[in-house]
Amino acid sequence: MSRVRVFQQTREPDPDYSNEEERKALAEALLDTVPDLIAMDPVDAIVEACARVGFNGHDDACLSMLARRTGRFPMGIVREELPRGPVPVRYTVRLGWADEALASPRSNADFWEDDLLVDLARRIAAR
Repeated sequence: MSRVRVFQQTREPDPDYSNEEERKALAEALLDTVPDLIAMDPVDAIVEACARVGFNGHDDACLSMLARRTGRFPMGIVREELPRGPVPVRYTVRLGWADEALASPRSNADFWEDDLLVDLARRIAAR
């Protein structure tokens, strides 16, 4: 089993979901054009690009971009209430490879309830 990547992000709990498709396209464009994002680790760059257009790292838009661009899939997301500070919630996202996601329990709803992620994982794992 390979190492599972974990990232934590503290963002606003209620982001703006308007113009979602345009913002997804903008995040993709940022990844290919902004020098500081190009120089980053791919997972960190995707999370940062998504944050710049208003998505959280645990949002479907970010999770699907992570899967498509890095081959990393959600293995679990933990929501933690913070006792104080400007942002009341922190999310910890565990990422694994396609075969690890396919072997994850059905309780991994962030993966299993997204048909596009499951199909992509099956195609990648079949290679």
